[in-house]
Amino acid sequence: MLIHILRYKFLSYIKTTFDSRLVSIVRGVASLFVFTGFAYAAYLFASEATRFMLDHTHTGLYLFHTFISMMLFVFFIAVNLGNIIVSYSTLYRSMEVSFLLTKPISFTTIFVLKFLDNFFYSSTTLFLGAFMMLLGYGSYFGYPLYYLTGVMLFVFVPFMFLAACLAVLILMAIMKLAGRIGFRKVMAGLFMIYFFFIYIFFDSSNPMRLVEKLNRFIPNMDAYLVQSTPEYLRYLPNQWVTEFLYYSARGEMMKALLYAGILLFVTAAAFCVCLFVAHRFYYRSWLVSLQVRSTVQAPADPARKHFFGFRSKSIFSSQIEVLLKKEVWTFFREASQWMHLVVMIILTGLFSVSVSNLNLRSHVFDMQLITYLVLFAFGGFMVGSLALRFVFPLIGLEGQAFWTLRTSPIKESKIFLVKFFMGFLIVLILAEYIAISSNIPFTKITEMRPLLLWFGIFSTFWISLTTVTLNLGFGGYFANYFERNPIRAASTQGATLTFLVTIIYLIVLVALVFVPISAYFTTVFRFQYFQVKLIVLPGTLFAVISCLLSVFGLIIGLRSMRRDF
Repeated sequence: MLIHILRYKFLSYIKTTFDSRLVSIVRGVASLFVFTGFAYAAYLFASEATRFMLDHTHTGLYLFHTFISMMLFVFFIAVNLGNIIVSYSTLYRSMEVSFLLTKPISFTTIFVLKFLDNFFYSSTTLFLGAFMMLLGYGSYFGYPLYYLTGVMLFVFVPFMFLAACLAVLILMAIMKLAGRIGFRKVMAGLFMIYFFFIYIFFDSSNPMRLVEKLNRFIPNMDAYLVQSTPEYLRYLPNQWVTEFLYYSARGEMMKALLYAGILLFVTAAAFCVCLFVAHRFYYRSWLVSLQVRSTVQAPADPARKHFFGFRSKSIFSSQIEVLLKKEVWTFFREASQWMHLVVMIILTGLFSVSVSNLNLRSHVFDMQLITYLVLFAFGGFMVGSLALRFVFPLIGLEGQAFWTLRTSPIKESKIFLVKFFMGFLIVLILAEYIAISSNIPFTKITEMRPLLLWFGIFSTFWISLTTVTLNLGFGGYFANYFERNPIRAASTQGATLTFLVTIIYLIVLVALVFVPISAYFTTVFRFQYFQVKLIVLPGTLFAVISCLLSVFGLIIGLRSMRRDF
């Protein structure tokens, strides 16, 4: 039965993907070029970053893999939290689940079907990016293609699969507890637990603190770092992958295979536990989800006034007022929307707190430069992720009821601009918070030169503007008015294409600022005067490129609002 359903889901995917409509053709051709460019950029970045860290900065092999471990930890948490939220919509809110429950299909089969559907549907781009970065990393060490393919299939895919399995187990535990103590209390407790463990991890594996201690242990840096790793970190999945890569680079394949075997065994055990729990509890948890939804959707008290409710007055005109209130209440009516926003705010706050407390007393030019560029690129990546998740689906989520807005006496441009300003305001506030906090460590070492802080505020404004306009414009062009799930709408091929365009845009920006930022740190460490004109031309090009892309996104979005949907 499972194979039968998977077969026809695959056939329906092929039918809908290879469509003869102009939008589908443009999307397919553009996706091919952008995916190719993204794959090559990811390969080139991983290859050059590995070569730069190990050859130019002479970073030890274990310290380099410590940085990789931190990135894998962030990746694991992101996949895990994302799957908790996405799985809620897939396993409990999907119309397909309601349909399959009326058929003679076991609950376990339905669970496996939706679990695999969710995992592969949301991880296609991650597979491509991870494999190309693995190729770039392996090219430095001279690994053959078949070996890297095996590492991808038997190390990285189980690593991601384990994150998805844990997410589903946590989700079913949430549903069980929600039926007893309330959904919001459970989510608040879960977020506090995640925040605590993430903080402990970054506090225990602060790379800047390790760099400060290395000079006392040269040339035995790797031996010191291996011994100084906290014991509890060795039980984390990201550490197993890191140890596998580290011992593979040293040529100690028996130790490397040991960690790969541990990862495979734990992943298989986690999936078996998922099947057992689903067999015993999935249907009951689905019934609990109905109870949770019924309490959330209780009729409103007509005598009670809500903040920003339709019965309260506002300073806006009647048309703007009703559009703003519609957007706000539509957003908070969908539980996955505000849950994901809370997750993003918590991750943003945790990232900002961790970064602002970085100790950059190490007077190493390359380390300062790399740290700044990594924080700059990662901040842009978070801004792009925010825009993709919350701005891209805005037009498509209007659904088949969009005709009511189109036939109302409201200009399409006004509807579009209301959506734009709401998305831009949310993204800009979070983005500027990230920019200011990520520049605090650098203002501490250059208190008389707050240039980087002002440049961070300036660049963040343009990045926020560009990512929001691109996501809203392409979100209208690739809008699927039959998709009611905002998370799945932000995971479609059009959304992936938009995100890859954003990544290429960020790569161009990093290339533009590399030379002036490098010159800035050179003058700081040589106690020289930095000529501000060196950053004026790259900053101007920065603004011009962002402005052109923003205008392009606005034009595409406004035209998509006027077409027959």
